[in-house]
Amino acid sequence: MRREEKLALGVAVVAHAALIAALTLSPPGKSIKPPPQRMVVTIADEVADKATSPEPNAQTAPDVAPALGEQQQAAEPETAPPAPVEKVQPAPPPPAPVERPQPRPEPPRPAPPKPQPKPQPVVRHEPRPEPRPQPRPEPRPQARPAPPKPAPARPAPARPAPVHTPAKPAPRQAEHAPGRDKPAPTPPRKAPQGGDRIGKDFLAGLPSNSNPGASRNPPAQTAGPDVRASLGMALSRQIKPHWQGPSGVEVDKLVTVVAWNLNPDGSLAGKPVIVSQSGITDANRAQAHRHAELAIRAVELAAPFNLPPQYYNSWKRVSAFRFDWKLSQ
Repeated sequence: MRREEKLALGVAVVAHAALIAALTLSPPGKSIKPPPQRMVVTIADEVADKATSPEPNAQTAPDVAPALGEQQQAAEPETAPPAPVEKVQPAPPPPAPVERPQPRPEPPRPAPPKPQPKPQPVVRHEPRPEPRPQPRPEPRPQARPAPPKPAPARPAPARPAPVHTPAKPAPRQAEHAPGRDKPAPTPPRKAPQGGDRIGKDFLAGLPSNSNPGASRNPPAQTAGPDVRASLGMALSRQIKPHWQGPSGVEVDKLVTVVAWNLNPDGSLAGKPVIVSQSGITDANRAQAHRHAELAIRAVELAAPFNLPPQYYNSWKRVSAFRFDWKLSQ
């Protein structure tokens, strides 16, 4: 403990001791008088009126009237004339209590109009910009392999023109018979049947049998832009029922390009392959592989395809078919 604290503590102890001694040794003060008793006052609203009358005479009047002329033996003490009776005016009735005018009820104050709620600002939800569909790359026209040149037809042995001779000269006909075998007549080639996929005039361009050295296969027809567009729509129409993309976040951005080969009857010539895949983000990366698997499965389920056989050279190789969310719409 520091010196200043000790000094302050000593001063406080001395001051308390002096205060206790002063209170103990001081003479007693004057006695306090008790307060006077309270008076009970009764307040009456109505007070009865009191009438004042003179004091009654103690002597009664004689029963017999005195004779005239007789002197009264003794002088009767003269009675003092009665004091005039003071008419006590009745106390005025207490004034009727004045009815205090009741305060008129204040007209009801019109309730302050309720503050109309401020119209909350309408938050306009900006429409989420739809992802712009990526332009579908047009399949590059593949260079068609030059049709194989038909091998030069071997000159068929000249068939002797049939000689119409009468039936009688049989020996002349026999002259030509020995030493030559008559070639067997070639059976007429049947036209290929295409069912409902081809029209009745499909074989209209075949050459006649009059030219035996020409090729019997019709030349392949070249598909123009309109035909290629029709073939693409036919493929989409047949694949669409079997295509259902995976579900997830941002899977609508995935685009899988598939290629496959077809046989003349529309069946698959091998397994479809993935050419490319775009639109992969961090959110849909886990669904990219599933997207490609479903695209290949849709092609396998849609086969065999129903396509016009006269344009087989145009659709035997589907080099780039897009699978995206639009195909399932």
